[in-house]
Amino acid sequence: MKRLGNLYEKILTPENIEAAYQAYNQNRPTCLRREYKEEEARQILEEMKEDFAKVIGKARRKDFCDKGKWRILEIPESFKSSIAQIAVWNICGIYVERRIHDNSFSSRKGKGGHMCAKKVERFVHTKADRDAKYCFYFDIAKYYAHIDKRIVMDRIEKIFKDKKVIELFRIIVYSTPKGLPIGYPFSHALANLYITPLYYLAHSFKGVTGMYVYMDNHLVFARSKAVLKRVRRSFVKWLSGVGCEIKKDWQIFPTSEHGVRVCGLMVFANKKSRLYKKLWHRTMRNFDRLNKKFLLSDYLSMMSRLGWLDLCKQRYCEAFKKEGGYIW
Repeated sequence: MKRLGNLYEKILTPENIEAAYQAYNQNRPTCLRREYKEEEARQILEEMKEDFAKVIGKARRKDFCDKGKWRILEIPESFKSSIAQIAVWNICGIYVERRIHDNSFSSRKGKGGHMCAKKVERFVHTKADRDAKYCFYFDIAKYYAHIDKRIVMDRIEKIFKDKKVIELFRIIVYSTPKGLPIGYPFSHALANLYITPLYYLAHSFKGVTGMYVYMDNHLVFARSKAVLKRVRRSFVKWLSGVGCEIKKDWQIFPTSEHGVRVCGLMVFANKKSRLYKKLWHRTMRNFDRLNKKFLLSDYLSMMSRLGWLDLCKQRYCEAFKKEGGYIW
């Protein structure tokens, strides 16, 4: 049996390609899943060994509407490209994750928006009197489009010493003309790695008690407003050095008077938290699935989770009663 001596050899194994198939199908609807075929997997493996750049190809652009805002999504060119990228990430992802701080929650296993909201809620409710007295909220303008590929590759070269593995990352990162592609399997992880120095920069200021990051949305807590003003100036200077900037809607506010927005939740220091704008992102997903069956006038009653459930009852209960079924 051949001994697997380095990461490059572990990537190009049939077992890893099969695991990539499983990861590809994990969060997809049944109708979009791809059945594992040994002959097809062997062909993808041979093409990866011969010409990895040809398998990756160029990113495919796709426009989609996210809560009324149109975005450009760059996704892998083909199914082979997705499998190749997942295969690389299955082996190398654990080493990148070790370099990202624990309070970054986006697109990470065991974390996510719900976990981020719970952590912030617990922190504000228990430490609002002293450690979470003031909050600095900001977002980065067009973050993925302004990421410098050279800095990304410099971070990757500090993690991996195998030149072949570095070359695989280089091919994937430079498959788009500008920034990082949003729809690639591990673009979010590289984006988290890119912004990680901000976490350590914030904690270098005496008085900063906590920092939580989801995507490019940041929450920094401190004991005084003066500390957060100095943090903001340092962040602006650091971000300008890497080609990014803070959006103009940044805020520094006392948590006792204003709610903290985080992942669809509005957290208050002295009262119970509530859903932000009366919508939960899981409910929005259900809107997308059922919007073909709703009229434009029906959306007025969808402004809350309870209103959406009531509308479903009204439109579908009659059909179930006719068939002798029962719901709700």
